[in-house]
Amino acid sequence: MTSTAKTLLFIICFFTCIHVYAQPELKKASNHPIQYYISLPNNWSPNATWPVVVVLEDAAKEFKKNAERFIAARKDMPFIIVAPLITTNGNYGMRDSSVYPYSKAVWDTIAKLTNCKFDMEGLKNIIADVKKNYAASDKIFLTGFEAGTHLLWAVIFQHPEWLYAAAPVAGNYRGRCIDNDVFSNDISKIQLPINNFTGSQDEAFGKNGKLYSQFLEAKNIALSHGYKNISETEIAGKGHEPLPDHVMNYFYSVWQTVKK
Repeated sequence: MTSTAKTLLFIICFFTCIHVYAQPELKKASNHPIQYYISLPNNWSPNATWPVVVVLEDAAKEFKKNAERFIAARKDMPFIIVAPLITTNGNYGMRDSSVYPYSKAVWDTIAKLTNCKFDMEGLKNIIADVKKNYAASDKIFLTGFEAGTHLLWAVIFQHPEWLYAAAPVAGNYRGRCIDNDVFSNDISKIQLPINNFTGSQDEAFGKNGKLYSQFLEAKNIALSHGYKNISETEIAGKGHEPLPDHVMNYFYSVWQTVKK
């Protein structure tokens, strides 16, 4: 093979690998029936440790589309993107094969476990799989949009030790999956960065919106249980949207501090 042919082959392989890594791939957790989309960063290799961003979809349940928007926002940042097919984000699509790829047997399991336990145990198994199979970091970054933040707040309150940082975006809070006896005593909660994102033009969840009180309720509960590192970021000119670029940039700034 000539040097020119070798160069051409390398270029084709290089861009093919980038394409493969960028596309979200649907997988099932090895020890749990939950499924999830995953995308590796372009320069991924097993010889380094990679941070993980888990993105929790809202009630529209467009799980792949949600993964894709965060993949686009990742750019050259080193994050593995994971989008689990959760069930705590509203009743739409339950047992609907056009929304979820879950079998009847899985739905029967969910009914026995409850949506909360299915999602929480599923997320724990996903984290373990990604760490084992893709050289992921010990903890994750977690973001959720609107109904996706039901699970986000449950993780914050029950398992702060899983997290580097959390970013609810225009988020719901109704105490879903939360009882008074489940709050964590882990000391990591004290300084866990929790940054609530809203768009300045979000008429429902923005600071002047009628649903903004849901964040204030979650914030007050967090403060009453020892969480101290809670902040807010309002994005000028943005409406009701998951704000992937701003969330990813925030997580990258935290990761720069963590990895030192």
